[in-house]
Amino acid sequence: MSSEVSARCLHRALEVVRELKTAGPGEGLAGLGRLVGCDVVSCTSTEHTTRRLTGTVTDRPEQNLMRHPEFRAHVHQHPGFAAYRSGALRLGTSAALSDLADLRTLRALPFYTDFYRPRGTVDQLLCVVQVDDRHGRVLTLSRSRPGFAARDRELVDLLAPHLAQAFARESRPPVRPVAGGAVEVLTAREREVAGLVARAATDREIARRLGISPRTVQKHLQQIYRKLGLTSRTGLMVCLSGPGS
Repeated sequence: MSSEVSARCLHRALEVVRELKTAGPGEGLAGLGRLVGCDVVSCTSTEHTTRRLTGTVTDRPEQNLMRHPEFRAHVHQHPGFAAYRSGALRLGTSAALSDLADLRTLRALPFYTDFYRPRGTVDQLLCVVQVDDRHGRVLTLSRSRPGFAARDRELVDLLAPHLAQAFARESRPPVRPVAGGAVEVLTAREREVAGLVARAATDREIARRLGISPRTVQKHLQQIYRKLGLTSRTGLMVCLSGPGS
């Protein structure tokens, strides 16, 4: 982290992380917008192989361009798609729209002249926060003046993984602890761990799902084995599949 980001900015960034964890992505986007200084902040799901938008969350719902079929028809012209395919826009590293295309090029694109310019959008900071073979989730911070400082980019890059985690938590079903029989001697957290073991999750997967470290998962498993009189993961899975569990 460079000297461009002050201790005060880092403190405010931690507040955004807390908002993401407690209030969800929507509130977190609003906090990020205030931190960086932007007019509209959105996180848009894309199908990058076909260059289609599949959904968006924004801190300004009235500015949601996904409501306009004409915008969806032209958005494939956005330089961000070409930048992603060429490697200029990488996962977790932000880039400005003005980095990817000059103003003359942008003014020739219908999506820019028909939608961005009338809304006062001059520049955007883009960051891919999640991606797989077909889909991605792109953070977009729009503002009415050109350019983004090194501080702005560093803050977005710092918060991108936390935003990805917030959306991952929101999109997955809740963990359902196992119940009944012998496992009633376990704590609520131990039952959550046991329930994920029953679904063949690894320690690392359990840690990511529950927001704890793999070492903490191992400690929970040791307590589970002790309370249930078991010695292995296989024994636990057999125990959980029995009629009394």
